[in-house]
Amino acid sequence: MGQSDHGPVMALRHFSISKPITCTLISGDLDKFFTVRIKGPLGVYFDISKGDPIIFASLENDTCNIYGGFVLSKIENDITISPDMTSFMVERRKSPRFPVSLVGSVRHGNHEESITAWIKDISYEGMRIAAETEFSIDDKIELSISVYDKVLYVDGRIVRKASLFGRNEYGIMMSFSDGVSASSMKESIDYLVAEDKKLMENHLLSL
Repeated sequence: MGQSDHGPVMALRHFSISKPITCTLISGDLDKFFTVRIKGPLGVYFDISKGDPIIFASLENDTCNIYGGFVLSKIENDITISPDMTSFMVERRKSPRFPVSLVGSVRHGNHEESITAWIKDISYEGMRIAAETEFSIDDKIELSISVYDKVLYVDGRIVRKASLFGRNEYGIMMSFSDGVSASSMKESIDYLVAEDKKLMENHLLSL
């Protein structure tokens, strides 16, 4: 595919911006590595870094499916993306993973200040995060994550540890005090997934 602005139109979501970003596919394959071009001046000032989680979608029959990925590089308005990959070879979660692009704060007993974490995917019992700080398996952490008009408070334990795109990646198993808190978390995740889908669809339909 040639380097042009006339490829398929897509919507991109990054945690630093509240609304989807319009872009076009200019090269590559969505199943592999690909490059998109952000329309307008936003792309020049867009604060995005290698390894950041993003979600993206294109319109098919007036609906869209949300996919996850990671930023590989950014040159002016062009962003090269890797579709979602995991350094964890065995799937342990019982419920589906939903791709997200969120940022949160981590509290850990060995650190007085909160630590920035990037949330890559989430399910009803766990999530995958990245952080620049070193944690250990079985460490207990507390996370607070802003999700639209809500804040999710998550207690969890680190059950996996790896490295991806130069950042520490952790698999977190959530812990719940009772069935009510587990049910409340499920409702919050369902809300997040539905809002992401609606936001991306409405954005693409308005173009």
